[in-house]
Amino acid sequence: RGDRSAVIVTPESGPFSQMILNLTRSLGDFYHQRYGVTWEPEVVVHDVKQLLGSARCAVLCIASDGMWDLWRFEDAMLRLLALERTVEDARHDLVVDFFNESQRKGVKAFDESADNLTGIVVTLRR
Repeated sequence: RGDRSAVIVTPESGPFSQMILNLTRSLGDFYHQRYGVTWEPEVVVHDVKQLLGSARCAVLCIASDGMWDLWRFEDAMLRLLALERTVEDARHDLVVDFFNESQRKGVKAFDESADNLTGIVVTLRR
């Protein structure tokens, strides 16, 4: 497995105790609502120029747990940070290659029981 995704764990005793919920599964979860899990999004706004600092660009990769089963964060970012050095016409191909490689890794690791892979990659530039 790549990186572990964040999970919510309920208290050791009481109703619905010792349950674990992966955060990607929290939408609509009935049992964990009593412990504060909600479908309501928390919205945070940041100034991207401020976050970038002196960097010329940043890469945002939002992906399902099926992706992170296959990649360590550092390895995925090494592949995707090549977007910064890639001419605009080739960026699409680089991202498609990344997701195709993810699909191949999933089949190799899990065969037909491979998890679904969903992801979005965004390049943020000054």
